[in-house]
Amino acid sequence: MNVFRDAVAAEWMKVRTLRSTWAFLAGGVATTALGALILFSLVQSYDAATPADRANFETADPTVVTMPFVMFFIGAIGAMLITSEYTTRSIGPALLAVPQRRLLLGAKATVAGLVGLGCGALFALLAFADARLVLGDRPKPINPWPQWTGAIPTILCAALIVLVTCLVAMGLGAIVRSTAAALTTLGALVLVAPIFAHFLPTVWQLRLASILLPNLTPQLAGSDHPYLLSQGGAAAVTAAYVLIALTAGAVSFSRRDA
Repeated sequence: MNVFRDAVAAEWMKVRTLRSTWAFLAGGVATTALGALILFSLVQSYDAATPADRANFETADPTVVTMPFVMFFIGAIGAMLITSEYTTRSIGPALLAVPQRRLLLGAKATVAGLVGLGCGALFALLAFADARLVLGDRPKPINPWPQWTGAIPTILCAALIVLVTCLVAMGLGAIVRSTAAALTTLGALVLVAPIFAHFLPTVWQLRLASILLPNLTPQLAGSDHPYLLSQGGAAAVTAAYVLIALTAGAVSFSRRDA
């Protein structure tokens, strides 16, 4: 237990001292600010529209715009927890300090989970604060949360999905061992795939979109959405992402030479 605690402390110190961590966090802040500007522009259009046109406005949920990018930036921190060591060749000394590979990977996963949960909650709360500030007391459909309590499930589920993304990215990093490959795969998963799904026929579009990480948030929260999964189904898919990524990462990390 002491060895695991010390390994977690070492990984936590590492993530705090990596310059890339702060760069990715800055990316999350910039994304949130851009989302607020987009939301402000949408509200201006809403205010200038006729009552009939206002009824056709889509819901201005800022998490739809900002959280996929937040997932990428925070997930990248999880990937860098392991790929940076292969890049700098410090994985050897790390294994000398903690020879039990699965214990070392568990410590990295613990830190990745903490980073994902903390940052996910922070950026989800910031997106919600932006929405409350810009939307004010405007009604549905443009305002997804006329009562602030209605946003709680979305905020919690958005934070959970960022946590899951961070763990998945760490698992990818253990498999591919390359920062470029891990970030490319992560970007394809959370940014490119949702766009690609829109070009598929409607039936396949919904089937694919429903299991993609960015689209699990509204399904977990039970909010209005066009996707196919129930809350239980979304929870099962979420758990499958973590299980598959960490299992594959652990097998790769344990069996391949450093």
